[in-house]
Amino acid sequence: MNRSRQSAPITAGPSDLGFVDRQIALRQIVDDLRNLRDGAPDDLGRPPALDRLLCRISASAIPIAKADDEDWEIIFMELLDLRAAMTRLVTGVAETSH
Repeated sequence: MNRSRQSAPITAGPSDLGFVDRQIALRQIVDDLRNLRDGAPDDLGRPPALDRLLCRISASAIPIAKADDEDWEIIFMELLDLRAAMTRLVTGVAETSH
């Protein structure tokens, strides 16, 4: 699989996606998260919890995609937030204040 590809933007609202499209969206987000993890600077490391989370999401794609609209949207938005946070960490945009 070519990990360097850009994911196609999702143009429908999360609740408007059908079962197959939800599975595709999950797969895209998990792939994006893996790519971000793999491209992270060495000082960020590879947190084992993230590896386990991504494996569980992949293994649970069918039940997640079958969730009712409200639960699906919550899960989807949380995954998008995680992807955005990881993007900030990998690109160095995230700054911590002490």
